[in-house]
Amino acid sequence: MTAQLLTSELSTLIQESKRRNPDLRAAAEKSLNDLKALPRTSEAQIAAALDIQLKVLQALPSLLQNYASSLSGQLLVAAFQVCFLLYSSRTAVVSNTAAAAIQQLVSSTLEKAAIENDEQFEHDPSVEVPIGDGTASIYGTALDAYRLLDDICLLTDGQKPKFLPAVNLVQNYGLELLESILANHADTTMAHPEQIHVLRLRLIPMIVKILSEKSSFSSTVRAMRLFRLTISRLLFALAPECEMVLSLLNHMLDPDAAALWKRALCLEVFRGIHSDPTLVRSIYTHYDEAEEQRNIIRDHLGSLVRLASEKPTIIGLGQQSSVPVSTTQDDASNEQAAIQAGGLIGIGTIPPENNTNRPGISSQWSVIRVSCIDQLDKSEPPPLPATYIYSLALTCITTFSEGLARFLLPFTVPTENKAKRKQPTLKDVTAESQTERRTERTQSFGGRRMPVNPLTLKDHVLYTQISTSGHMVEHCWPALLAASSTYLNATLDSDNYHALIRSFQKFTQIAGLLDLATPRDAFLTTLGKSAVPLMNTTVASPQTNGQELGSLAGEVTDSDRDSSPAPNSRPRQPRKSMDLSLPTLNTRHLLCLRALLNLGIALGPVLQQSWTIILETLQQADLIISLAAPGRRKQSRRSTGGLDKDSASEIGDGADDLRLEITAAETAASRLFESTADLSNEAFMDFLICICSLLPVGDGSSEGTPVDGFLNTKPLARKHQKVRSVSGVAIDANVAGHSSGFVLDKIDDAIQSNVVRLLQPETTETGWDFLLEKLTAVLRSGPLPSDVRIKAAKALDDLVVIVAVSEEDLSAEERDAVRGRSLEALANEVSCLSFSGPQTTKNSQSCEIEIHRLVLEALRSILEHCGDSLEIGWTSVLTIINSIFAKPVSEHTTDTTSPRPRSQKLVSPAFGSLQLICSDFLSSVPPSHVLSLLDTLHSFSAQDQDLNISLTTATFFRNVSDFLQRDGGVVEFNFLNTHHPTEADLKHWAKAQNDEKSTQALWLYLLLRLTLLSTDSRLEVRHSALHTLFRIFDACSDQLPAAAVQICFNVVLVKLLESNELRHLALMTSLQSDSSQDLTHNWNETAIIEIEGLSGLFTPWLDTYRGNETLAPMFQEFFGQLIGCLKRQSLTVSNAVFTGVSKILAEIEGSESLWKSLTAKTWQLWKDGNPASHVDDSKRKNGNQDALVAYMHCLGQLLRLISLNLQLDQAHTIMLELRACVVESNAAAYSTDVDRMTPVQGLLLQILESIPTNTPKILPELVGSINGFVTLAYERKGQPSEKAQTFIALSKAAMDLLESCIAMNIRRPDIDATDLVTEACSALAIPLHLKYRWQTEGKAPSPWRKATSIALAILEASMPTIHASQDGKESSSSFWEVVVRISDGIVAADCDACARWKEISEDQDFDIDAFTRLQKLIIPALGSSSIPDAIRRKYAESIFTNSMVHEPHPDDLARPDQELLEGLRSTHIGRVQRLPPSPRSKLSYLLLDELFGLIAVHDGSLERVRLAQAAAPYLILRVGLVLKAYIMDHPLRGRMPQPWSQKREMLHVLRKMIDLDSEPKAIPAAPGITSERKKHLHRLYPLVTKALKAAWRDEEMTNALREVLDAVGDDFGL
Repeated sequence: MTAQLLTSELSTLIQESKRRNPDLRAAAEKSLNDLKALPRTSEAQIAAALDIQLKVLQALPSLLQNYASSLSGQLLVAAFQVCFLLYSSRTAVVSNTAAAAIQQLVSSTLEKAAIENDEQFEHDPSVEVPIGDGTASIYGTALDAYRLLDDICLLTDGQKPKFLPAVNLVQNYGLELLESILANHADTTMAHPEQIHVLRLRLIPMIVKILSEKSSFSSTVRAMRLFRLTISRLLFALAPECEMVLSLLNHMLDPDAAALWKRALCLEVFRGIHSDPTLVRSIYTHYDEAEEQRNIIRDHLGSLVRLASEKPTIIGLGQQSSVPVSTTQDDASNEQAAIQAGGLIGIGTIPPENNTNRPGISSQWSVIRVSCIDQLDKSEPPPLPATYIYSLALTCITTFSEGLARFLLPFTVPTENKAKRKQPTLKDVTAESQTERRTERTQSFGGRRMPVNPLTLKDHVLYTQISTSGHMVEHCWPALLAASSTYLNATLDSDNYHALIRSFQKFTQIAGLLDLATPRDAFLTTLGKSAVPLMNTTVASPQTNGQELGSLAGEVTDSDRDSSPAPNSRPRQPRKSMDLSLPTLNTRHLLCLRALLNLGIALGPVLQQSWTIILETLQQADLIISLAAPGRRKQSRRSTGGLDKDSASEIGDGADDLRLEITAAETAASRLFESTADLSNEAFMDFLICICSLLPVGDGSSEGTPVDGFLNTKPLARKHQKVRSVSGVAIDANVAGHSSGFVLDKIDDAIQSNVVRLLQPETTETGWDFLLEKLTAVLRSGPLPSDVRIKAAKALDDLVVIVAVSEEDLSAEERDAVRGRSLEALANEVSCLSFSGPQTTKNSQSCEIEIHRLVLEALRSILEHCGDSLEIGWTSVLTIINSIFAKPVSEHTTDTTSPRPRSQKLVSPAFGSLQLICSDFLSSVPPSHVLSLLDTLHSFSAQDQDLNISLTTATFFRNVSDFLQRDGGVVEFNFLNTHHPTEADLKHWAKAQNDEKSTQALWLYLLLRLTLLSTDSRLEVRHSALHTLFRIFDACSDQLPAAAVQICFNVVLVKLLESNELRHLALMTSLQSDSSQDLTHNWNETAIIEIEGLSGLFTPWLDTYRGNETLAPMFQEFFGQLIGCLKRQSLTVSNAVFTGVSKILAEIEGSESLWKSLTAKTWQLWKDGNPASHVDDSKRKNGNQDALVAYMHCLGQLLRLISLNLQLDQAHTIMLELRACVVESNAAAYSTDVDRMTPVQGLLLQILESIPTNTPKILPELVGSINGFVTLAYERKGQPSEKAQTFIALSKAAMDLLESCIAMNIRRPDIDATDLVTEACSALAIPLHLKYRWQTEGKAPSPWRKATSIALAILEASMPTIHASQDGKESSSSFWEVVVRISDGIVAADCDACARWKEISEDQDFDIDAFTRLQKLIIPALGSSSIPDAIRRKYAESIFTNSMVHEPHPDDLARPDQELLEGLRSTHIGRVQRLPPSPRSKLSYLLLDELFGLIAVHDGSLERVRLAQAAAPYLILRVGLVLKAYIMDHPLRGRMPQPWSQKREMLHVLRKMIDLDSEPKAIPAAPGITSERKKHLHRLYPLVTKALKAAWRDEEMTNALREVLDAVGDDFGL
């Protein structure tokens, strides 16, 4: 089988090396030949022998299974002899199988010894064997096991065996057998002292020998493994012997004591020991705690200290920890990027160490895949990294601390006996006293119980091990601290560094929980130094305003952003006096900081003065951040966010790690201060004393002096000493100010978490008094920086607000007491501010103003939360609010000057509290404080720093008024002895004990304050006060009797217009300037408000107190004031005056005595006060529309009262004033009166319609006025401009009014209907004749259509009356002239001027209908003999002119100096172009037919004859023009046909000629021709014959002309 495989492999090798390697091919061919030459029998013989040996070994398991009990003694020796002989075989298969068989025999022997039965071997001979100082008798399997173990030890050590046959046993195999025995049968060995004796006598010395001598790597590895099992399994039995080996291992850790691989093996053994905390405690108990024993654990830790520091360069030891630098891209660590990104926080970054030796400990090159102690297949030591042993040492340190913590920490958790806890019943809760509840609340703010010191658990079953662990911590911490400190500054990768910090934190925690102050503080200090970078230079003041650490994420983000130089960015401004570059704060610092913060959380109840270490570290971390990024973005201290995405992208690949560390550190910082809520009062006071010790005192320095050498000092119980700075930074005063700001922020955080504690009445024990004292001292300290003082004030305000608004379950008395002391604290804070003085600087003033503002904000917060239930403290509330004024409120309430606030910045915050009081919490204000509240309201309204606040405050008087009048009782003022009380009288009664009298006096005093505000120099304030005043009166009008109204008028209302008029006169007499004009306008606006308000008050009073004579003097005085207001010639004032008068007149009946006394004055007021000519003094220049509307409304009310007695002169005056109003009115902006009338125009028509027409002389006056408004739009030349009024809508509306007016009065016998209709139609004819020429028409109907309809309606309504009135009388020619003008306006149209051609057809139909209606009205009445012929000819001419279908040739029409038919005789050149027909052809044919109709025979009446005579010439001319045009034009067309429109017209004319029977008297007879009714044909005969000649090619036209000639012949009788 083997020969075949070799042959195959050699053949393959020959083929592959045929070309490339001839030498290799030759050697392979030679080997193949030699293989073939071997004899065939040798391989078979070897295989047969091998099978025999293997079958022998395979029989052994059957023997052990079936005859195990008999396999002892010499049989067992024989079995071992066979196995040993086969083990020495050179065949690997046989040797390995024999080794397994030996292993199986050993296990079987020891297993039998473990389960042996004494009765089973009681008859066997026993053997005495030594066990220590004595002997023991053993027999049976125990004896076999003893002999076997002893011989294996001897054989392994190279000695002659006593029981087994003498064989040459390989030492490594012997060690493996021993390891297997201890690994699988340690319990059996421990149960047999004789075996322990063998181990003590044989094994341990052998191990020492192997380790001490220069043994091979394989033997040393197996010896180490054997000892590791011994120490872990048999320590109690072999304690003295193990001590020697352990000491040897400690010694071998020294640099010169052993080779590197041996030191590594030693450390791997210790690593296994440290991984078993129980074994470590056992070792410490056996050796370190025992007298006259070596300190194994302590010496080991000392060895680790020496080991860690023996080669600093290898572990990359420096001033702070760094990350190992990889030489390959794949080895790049994310943490390296994170640290470099974190370095952006400072001025510089960590420079990478580009060393080919790669110093530092990293999981990439500082560890090996398989530990040395597990490399059993190696005969030589493997190559080890230079840092491997240092990595093992670090692992030993971390596992040692982890083991201690894992054992001790569970004992520190406080336990509570569940059986003792009982849920209280309802009866128990009810019976609980107030003292017991207070005690429970005092303890309840500590949600976490005090941690237990495990050393106090003396009754615990594991107290011995607890004590041992405590001793280990107490005695081992210096070495552990030294070693850990070395590694803290070494170059470690992320995993190792995290493990180190984790173990460091846990050891510190157990030291603190064991109440070991010295190791605790030492470890805290070391961790604090690692949490902030070293700064060995003096740092001057940074360019920062004391930004706090608060949100670490936000700080690092912005500093990263600011510190990353952009390629094109400007160079950064140099900082002040910076000797060296600022340190770098990276992720490792943040990790240490987080560990330190977590320790603060865990050890808070027992830290005592050591709080300073943690707090100083936080303080210095914030300082470094602020120094590195003075211009960073300000973020909220409550922010919980980390780095934003933009900053992360700028940082690079390490942004995620950096963000995680920042978030974790931030969370830990937040949890630290939240955990103070779980502290007892005493522990919390320790915390407060420590954090307040970092605050500056009066000169800006911190309290106390740093103590150097803290590690060498012993802690003093309950004595709060100053712990030295963990980083050794020397800081100047300004930087200390920044750090003080950070401390204040942290105090604020602690306050936020201890609200329940601070609510307790024991203010001294809970820290309330201490905090107030410390914070007040800082905020009132002038030498301190302003930002520090402001932060102290904010912390104090937060403290007060949080306590005051807390919603904890307190009784009413307790809650009032808490709020009272909170408000008192705010008042005291304000009182301690100096504001100004001889030594007060500008910065100090600004600072105190800001502090004052914060106090006001705090007051507002308190009021927002509990203002509705505030019972006490109102004196403090009003004192704080009024503290913004330089002098007390009571001193300037009656002063005319505005009260001066200390600063404009204080007005708004103070107003916020005042607003809350007046809006929501008036019901909580005691009555005794209302007078002071009113004075405060007046002060805020009168201050000139903030106008909006003044306006809003003025409205609060309404709220107070409603509050005072909430009962709704009648206000009588009976207690006042006069109708003119003074302010002093009102104050006297306001302080009275009588609630009703005091309330009424306060209400009137409130009105006086508003009256005083109405004279303020600011327009807005005056208006706000006036509006509030009038609203108050409106709300209380039902509660005021007549006597109270009189008092209010005398005390308040009468002063309004009087004071306004005085100010106006004073301004008018001053120099005229823009400013004075503006002021005049402002006072006019105020007068308007006063007039409107007073009018609004008088109107309901007229109805309520109707018939009361006491109101007459008030009206007389008020009207007198209105007359004075009209003299200002102001449109806005006039508008208000007439509006007010209208309201008052609307409430007056004509029969009242009050009106009779006001009639003459009101008429004179209206007649002389037309505002059309007044000045527009409004800022927007809205025009006089509003004033004129008010003026007309007033006229409407006036007409209502004087309509029965209206005189002609009054009517004439009204017409003139109304026309003046319309004509002089201004067009409103962004509006037009084309489609819709202006308010003035609309109101005008309403007034005209309301004018009574019962007097015959007033009606013509009214109609004439309406006619004027109909034609007003067309009186201007040309089209109206865009901005001017068009009066189009007014004209249309006036037409309707004109129609209704005439229709209502046309049949009155006392009215001349003809004159009214003539005048009306004359006005309507104007828009009618402007058809299509007046483009501004407005919405439908157009003006000419409207005029047509109205004119026809008037004529239809009036014609019967006119005919009846003219019966037997001479007709009025002016009337018929107007009628003919109306007719001409209907049929005439300038189509070229029409802008909308689509409407011509519709308009044509409308005109046809209108003409038809008109024709029925005037025909044949127009032929009356009383009407001049000129009017009839004008009517016929109008019909002739507008009947033209095609435009005639100019030469065919007679000139003015020629006869009408002269043009038909002229000759001219014809036209061949197509003549367009008239757009109104339908109307033209209608008029043509009408012209024929006028000539036609009717009834032969004289009217018809006169009409026919007037129309006959125009008919001859109209037909002649058609014929002549055909005669002149058609020959020129040749074969081209005549245009259809012209042909149609000619055929129509010829047909009408044939069918016409003309009036005999209409046309004179031709000479020599006698005809009755065809005289028109005789006159046109020459033109017909000529046309027949021209139509020889047009058969249709020829036939039509022949019919005409036939008609002529028929008339001649031919």
